[in-house]
Amino acid sequence: MKQACNIPESMSLAFSLSYITVTFLIEVMSSANARVVWDRSNDIHKENQMILKENIPMSAKREESTQSKALHSESSSKHICCCYCLPDDPKSSVFDINELLSLTDLTKMYFSTVGDLLSRITLMLGIYGSLAMFLTMVPFSLTELFCNIPSCTGESNFTSNSYDENHCWGPISRINAYRIFLAGFVLLIGPFVFFSIQKNKFIQIFATIVSFSVFCIMFIMAFHLLAIGRGKGNPALANFSALPNIFGACSLAAVSHATLPHIIPPILNKANLGLGIAIVFIAVGAFYALLSLMIMFTFENDKIQEIVLLNFLDCSIVPGVFFIYFLGLYTTFKVSAIFPLNAVALRDNIWAMFSSFQWSRIWAVERLLFPLLAIIPPTVIAVVTENIEVIVGITGSYAATTIQFIIPPLLVHYSRADTQEKFGPSVHIKHASPFQHNFWIILAIIFAVFTITTVTILYITHQS
Repeated sequence: MKQACNIPESMSLAFSLSYITVTFLIEVMSSANARVVWDRSNDIHKENQMILKENIPMSAKREESTQSKALHSESSSKHICCCYCLPDDPKSSVFDINELLSLTDLTKMYFSTVGDLLSRITLMLGIYGSLAMFLTMVPFSLTELFCNIPSCTGESNFTSNSYDENHCWGPISRINAYRIFLAGFVLLIGPFVFFSIQKNKFIQIFATIVSFSVFCIMFIMAFHLLAIGRGKGNPALANFSALPNIFGACSLAAVSHATLPHIIPPILNKANLGLGIAIVFIAVGAFYALLSLMIMFTFENDKIQEIVLLNFLDCSIVPGVFFIYFLGLYTTFKVSAIFPLNAVALRDNIWAMFSSFQWSRIWAVERLLFPLLAIIPPTVIAVVTENIEVIVGITGSYAATTIQFIIPPLLVHYSRADTQEKFGPSVHIKHASPFQHNFWIILAIIFAVFTITTVTILYITHQS
């Protein structure tokens, strides 16, 4: 977001707390795996007892019951011994993260019924906001690209963003072109939501390669402009009115929290999981901070686009029409790979909320109604407004903040109590967060409350 580039320093605390809450989630996943194994072993023991009661004669039941209890006690002691493995112990443990549990599975396991419902609603609202943001970004970028067809004359290809006044192709206005692109994208990508998406590894690899290439081009071009003295940026020291948009930009980071339970279990070697995630956070954070600073000093502040990538669609910046179209179509390619996955996740969450009702298993409801409920609301939002900053600001400032800084601390608090109750107060969780003191839990929640309160006040002040 263009205003988010103005104060990257203010995100350092949020960035650090985001990493802390990721370690909280990993610990919760570890504890949840142990709980699943614990419950499963108890169920097996109960089944064995039932079989013994049905097949053993009455005269031998007392003796067999005594032996069964001894065997169960020995088995439990083995589990407890394994549970007490040190965090860096390479031996197998019930705390190994092998079970595939979603974030909603974790909230259902550790939260009350009301807490689980509120968490599901928050997660769904966050996904709805992300989908609305995606559906706005694609037609917005395509309109900017194809309504300003580059001719490489050395002049800027950007015009005013006043959609209602400027025309795109002949009698077609820019706002109508925006809606045409929106309708085309929904008709092409929307049907994937009605099916189960599997084996998308190659699509994700392709999207990752394209993303890396695009960011490298942006980085090199911005560095080149600054090196030859063509930088026009003069950023302000701070712009606190941009805080809603900055926290809104965290919505993409919040998605990583929601999908983390699906990413960790397939990893074969989890010995240095925490260190690996820390390296990823540092590398990505440093790259984004450096790129943001370079963009701040390369372009004039009032001319930075809502999608920063659009500032590079200029023949005086990139060498040739090919790179302009490559950069301009990147948003469409990237969203095309992400949108179906998020929409399917939203569809499954909607079904899970109503799965206890018999009518939710009707074919028309499960296969048609729920997918439409995942597609229609964000599409309506994208039709009503093309203001990406408002959508991202509201989504990130409320739903994403809750998903990042409230749900993980509460989950780790309740999971620690549950784990100590089942395995004893001296239990060592194999993938425990290094931030064990309750101070970190309180700090994350206070930060979330401060963020939501500040953003709300700024929104109200801005409207008045």
